[in-house]
Amino acid sequence: MDKFLAFTLKSNGILNMLKTETLVLSNVRDSEKPFEPKLWRGLWDTGASKSSITKRIVDDLSLIPVGNTNISTANGIVTVNTYFVDFGLPNGVTVKNVLVSCADLGDDIDVLIGMDIIKHGDFSITNTNNRTTFSFRTPSIQEIDYVKESKKYKTE
Repeated sequence: MDKFLAFTLKSNGILNMLKTETLVLSNVRDSEKPFEPKLWRGLWDTGASKSSITKRIVDDLSLIPVGNTNISTANGIVTVNTYFVDFGLPNGVTVKNVLVSCADLGDDIDVLIGMDIIKHGDFSITNTNNRTTFSFRTPSIQEIDYVKESKKYKTE
């Protein structure tokens, strides 16, 4: 079997959001301003094609914009700055040079982890016995197919 890194988040109930701590770093920043690396509140979102960070992170890391892009929000389409960052995931994997936009994610979320990150591995959610288990591994090592699995149980 190939080597992989993974993490699992387990809850005592059914979760309606998947949140993990996420390290955010960048070399495209004002290096004259000191900062202390810290963990930020990340939300995993399979409906987001690209990841985003908040202005809190931009300010804390003294990030320098590399461009801008249009994003869709509840209030319509807005133009926002983009930045290159590195994401440190709970499984110890660092995804480098991710182009992110700066977005208003509210007060409880600092990082929106989108499909640009999720595509690097296997992502699964189960809700057995009224408990959510979210697991992620990278790199992907095998296909998960519940239909194939259900056929196996029908023959036993």
